[in-house]
Amino acid sequence: MTVPEKITQKHFNKYSPWYFSGFSLMIIIVWNIPDGFYYLYPLTILATYFHEMGHGLAALLLGGSFHYLLVHPDGSGVAVHSGVQFLGSIGQAIVAIGGPLGPTFAGMLFIYASASVKATQRLLVVIGALIIITVLIWVRSVFGVLFLIAVGALLMYIGIKSSERAKQLVLQLLGVSSMLSLYQNIGYFFIDKVEIDGKIMYSDTGYLQEYLFLPYWMWAIIILGISLFAFYKSFAYLYKKNKEQQ
Repeated sequence: MTVPEKITQKHFNKYSPWYFSGFSLMIIIVWNIPDGFYYLYPLTILATYFHEMGHGLAALLLGGSFHYLLVHPDGSGVAVHSGVQFLGSIGQAIVAIGGPLGPTFAGMLFIYASASVKATQRLLVVIGALIIITVLIWVRSVFGVLFLIAVGALLMYIGIKSSERAKQLVLQLLGVSSMLSLYQNIGYFFIDKVEIDGKIMYSDTGYLQEYLFLPYWMWAIIILGISLFAFYKSFAYLYKKNKEQQ
């Protein structure tokens, strides 16, 4: 017997806001305790991938070249890009902020979609396919290629074969981890320079300070504020859908 879409959808959203809240609290706490990196290892690697793809795709959209992306087993990563042509220093700043906020808005999209049975299934398949495609185009570390292709294939399988509830939980977990990827290391945003592979480089907020007019620590506050607003709007949307279908 086929379950009517209306009943399925109502059941689908019954606990959705609370799953979202639980996932969010778990991720923020675990990522900021000693060795939390290991407890959420797959999400940690995905967070790095989301962050670096945000930089690379922003550069590409602004007329630059996205050369390659590295993702390492220790959770570090780098996106190598060049030649941003549009908007001058503002374009460079958009690339810098694309790392923390690109995944934030993508995660927000995932959360909104998780309120729909049909959108959840379709989006999981699309996300899985896009991960595989982008890995084949840009990722150049052996670990990154193997790990992320496996994740992409798993998401596609879940989107096709799993129960509706499992699909929703996975999409929400993916959305939350994308939105909160910048909380993996909050302290990074409150420094202007960082050492990577023995080289001293600007942090994301350090680049924003160079390209625009505010100090790096103020950009850190702005980024975190935007993230919290997106988090609030996502929860509010799920809560509204929950109330509408009671």
